[in-house]
Amino acid sequence: MSESLSLSRFSSEKIMSYALVFFTSLVIFFIAQVIQFYLGAYDFNTMYISFCAGFVLFIPLVSLVLHPLLLNKEGKRDTFHFSDLLANIGLVCVVQFLFFLIWITDAIALYSIYVDQNSFLAKAFDIQTQARGDMTFEFYCFNFVLAWVFALLSMVVGLLPCLIARLDNLGIVGNFVAAFSLAKRHKGMFCLYALLITSSVLVPLLYAKYLFLVVFPTVLVWVFISLNEKYLLLPTSKK
Repeated sequence: MSESLSLSRFSSEKIMSYALVFFTSLVIFFIAQVIQFYLGAYDFNTMYISFCAGFVLFIPLVSLVLHPLLLNKEGKRDTFHFSDLLANIGLVCVVQFLFFLIWITDAIALYSIYVDQNSFLAKAFDIQTQARGDMTFEFYCFNFVLAWVFALLSMVVGLLPCLIARLDNLGIVGNFVAAFSLAKRHKGMFCLYALLITSSVLVPLLYAKYLFLVVFPTVLVWVFISLNEKYLLLPTSKK
């Protein structure tokens, strides 16, 4: 009887997690459409990809609603405290906010230098250079690579520490060390996951916007569960 109640509760939590990840994807999609509309109104369509690259930074926050999908609570240590998990989440939010500031600064500077030096952005930041020209292709390539780097950092610095804090809390510093250890062991896998996440965000939003609501949640759930399984296979993880 208790097992059936536990499974029923897990099923409801699982459904809620899928619903929340779809809802958060819908929110990101709505924000993207509003930004695209206003950029088009001011003839800044080229800069839309920079904002799309920035949406990758939402991954750690969106992944928080996926934790109820995992039933392997035996991975926790006896010293696990919910307050420790909240501390990790708070630290991750601070790190992601700093990444966001770096991203928006680089995006504004790059756009003003290579795309439109007559824009109000260039004038507001007093950007002047002789390297004028049509750098649209390079601008798109740079933003795709930037989004890939953000996806990689978001997994290692944002998603993994919270996941480890839930499974096998090692303290704030220990959780980050374990996250980097896992990334070091599986460099190729993390690079591939970052590429998949980047593609699931940029490609649909740029070329098939409604597909984003299907591709992004699916890729994020798959990556999240895969990272959970990889961490549990580490010899340092206590099951």
